[in-house]
Amino acid sequence: MDKRIVLIRKLTFLIICGLSLLTSCSKDDMEDEQPLQKVTRWECILFGSYPANEVVSGSFSAVDDYALVDGDVITDASLYHQLEQAEWTDNDTEIGGRRYHRLNGAGAVSCSTNREQHYRWTDTEAWHYFAYAPIKWRILKQTGDKAVLLADRMPDTCPFNDSYNDTSWSDCSLRRWLNGEFFSRAFTEQERSAIEETDVKNAPNYYFSTDCGPDTKDRVFVLSESETFSSPLAVEYGFSNSDSGNDPARRFRSTLYAKCRGAWWTPVKRYCGTSFWMMRSVGYTKSNVVYVGESGDTYNRGIVVTCNDAAVLPAITLDLSKADYQPADPVYSTDIIQ
Repeated sequence: MDKRIVLIRKLTFLIICGLSLLTSCSKDDMEDEQPLQKVTRWECILFGSYPANEVVSGSFSAVDDYALVDGDVITDASLYHQLEQAEWTDNDTEIGGRRYHRLNGAGAVSCSTNREQHYRWTDTEAWHYFAYAPIKWRILKQTGDKAVLLADRMPDTCPFNDSYNDTSWSDCSLRRWLNGEFFSRAFTEQERSAIEETDVKNAPNYYFSTDCGPDTKDRVFVLSESETFSSPLAVEYGFSNSDSGNDPARRFRSTLYAKCRGAWWTPVKRYCGTSFWMMRSVGYTKSNVVYVGESGDTYNRGIVVTCNDAAVLPAITLDLSKADYQPADPVYSTDIIQ
């Protein structure tokens, strides 16, 4: 055979192999090649407190190590024994000037012994003990003494609505829970007086034009589509203007308490341990709600309103001149890229 033909065939084979390797790259590999979006830096404060870190007497294996951060687990057999013997009021107690909360399976939104990427309960009757910790907030926007704050970690989990039917932010269970139980537990009476009543706008779904209900006034709320993408305000808050692109600024981790209550976490490389969170915008129907996935993508079609393992990412408007708060280390949008 002509040597030139042999050479041409070899070159063709090598080119085909090279193209095959390029097209067979995994999604993660391809995403690794994408340039990072602009880095956002948020100033942060500590304000209010909420159950967060679990107290255990020995080893802990209910949550995968990669889904934990330093301080999530407090290993202290002596303290654990004190909590077992303590007197509790509404499942709260105080020891040494620090507040604690207890929880068993009956108090969880969902609990299971073998559900992947969920807290592994071995005994749903046994109490689990959590220390209150200051809530860290990102300052999304500040005008004078008024600051719009977003929690840096999801402190809890709660379905958007208790029953599967058409609903909207104005009449959903999540709104009642945030402005009732969460508001009372997370803030003292003095702290509550510094939290402004926010005019909450509920525009129709960005893609499907689904009616998202009337505007409301709330002390605690969750973000909407227009506050998270698709508007100048979203960019001002530090997010990408696109609903796709795996925006690192929209990636958040849940606390260990939220996981014990039922929040799911992801094992996916580069953002393992993050959870997904619901917005207040309904999806393609009023029985679905828009959510932000673990990668930072926005899912405008939505998920059923009764989903029981999405974490909650609360927001508030705070009058800094009235609030007793502490400065905290800043947060960067690139913090959750591994």
